[in-house]
Amino acid sequence: MAKYKVVGIAGRFGARYGSTLRKRWKEVMEKRYQDYQCPVCKTVGTVSRLASGIWYCKKCKAKWAGLAYTPY
Repeated sequence: MAKYKVVGIAGRFGARYGSTLRKRWKEVMEKRYQDYQCPVCKTVGTVSRLASGIWYCKKCKAKWAGLAYTPY
């Protein structure tokens, strides 16, 4: 039996685009989609990204500017 690698979110690319590029992309996307704490209501997991650098809390409906892939 063959052993399989756990490739995570970058598995959609298969063998394309080179391993280094896939690893860099994986790091950025994992940071983007992880759960963050809202700076207003302090709730974890309700923060989503509206656009590049614009973040939104679904619970308290606060909007703020952050980094492109992380809200701080």
